[in-house]
Amino acid sequence: MLKLMRRVPGGTLLIPMFLSALLNTAFPEGLYVGSISQAFFSAQGTNYIVGFLCFVSAMGLDVKSLAQIMKKQGMLLVIKFMIAYVLGFLMIKYLGGGTILGLSSLAIIVVLTSTNPALYMALVKDLSEKDDALAFGLAGVFCVPAVPLLVYSLSSGTDIVWTPIISVVIPLLAGMIIGNLDHEFRDFCLPAIGIIMPFFGWVLGDSINLFQAAKAGLAGIILSVLFYIILLPTLYFTETKLLKANGLSAIALTSVAGVSLAAPSVIAQAYPELEPIVPLVVSQIAMAVVITSVLTVMIANKIAKKKNLVKH
Repeated sequence: MLKLMRRVPGGTLLIPMFLSALLNTAFPEGLYVGSISQAFFSAQGTNYIVGFLCFVSAMGLDVKSLAQIMKKQGMLLVIKFMIAYVLGFLMIKYLGGGTILGLSSLAIIVVLTSTNPALYMALVKDLSEKDDALAFGLAGVFCVPAVPLLVYSLSSGTDIVWTPIISVVIPLLAGMIIGNLDHEFRDFCLPAIGIIMPFFGWVLGDSINLFQAAKAGLAGIILSVLFYIILLPTLYFTETKLLKANGLSAIALTSVAGVSLAAPSVIAQAYPELEPIVPLVVSQIAMAVVITSVLTVMIANKIAKKKNLVKH
C-alpha cells in the first residue's frame, strides 16, 4: 500500500483522503462507533493534526539562518503573500461571495499562499545551491492555515478575527522555540510530518462527497493553470533578475501543499458564511496539489538542465 501511495504525487495524503471520501459518500458516519472511533475516523481530529503540523513544521526553522533566508526565499514568499492579498481583495470587492470560472476567492487565496515544503526541499537539494535548503522551515511555516487565514481577513476588509490566527500561531512559536533550543528533539520530531500525512488525509476526506468533488475537476485544473500564470513569472523574474540567482527557489516554491487542504475549514471557522463551499474548495485544491506536484518537478528539471545545474 505504501509503495502505491508513494507512486502518486502527494499520494500519502491524497489516497487516504480519497478512500475516506469514498466511504463518506457511500456510508456517511459508517465508522462512527463510539466517541473514540468517531474522533479517530472523522473530521473531529482535523484541528489537532493541523496544530501538530504547525508545531513540527516550525521546528525546522533555524533562527540563526533566518536573516540569510529572508534575503531570497523570504522575499519570494512575501511577494506570494502580496499577490494573494491583492487578488483576494479584488475578488471579494467585485464578486463578493461569487465565483469566476467556478473559483471562489477562498480557493484563490489558499492556493496562491501555499507552498509544498517537502517538494521544495527535494528540488533545491538536488538542483540548487546548498544554502537554499535552509529555507525548508520557512516554507513549512507558509504552508500552514494561519497565512491564508490572515490574507483572507485582510482581503475581506472586515475586522480581523484574531482568535483563530493566534490559535495557529501559538503552536508555530512553540515549535520554533523548542526546535531551536533542542536540536535533538527537533530531529526526532521532523520525520513525524510524513508519518501523520495518511491520517491527515483520512480526516480531511471525511467531509468530502465524491459526487460534489467530481464537479470540481475542471475548476481544479483552471485553478492550477492560474496558479502558475499568476505566480511563476513574477517569482522567477524576481529571483533571476533582481536577486541575481538561478531561479530554482522560485520554481520550487511554486507548488501547492497537501496541508493547505485544511485551510478552508480553518478559515470557515472564522467566517461561517463560507461553510457551504468548503467541500468544493477542498476538492479543487486537491486537484491543484496533484497537478503542481508533477508540473513543478518537470519545470524545475527543465530549467536546471538548460542552466546546467543538474548534479551528477
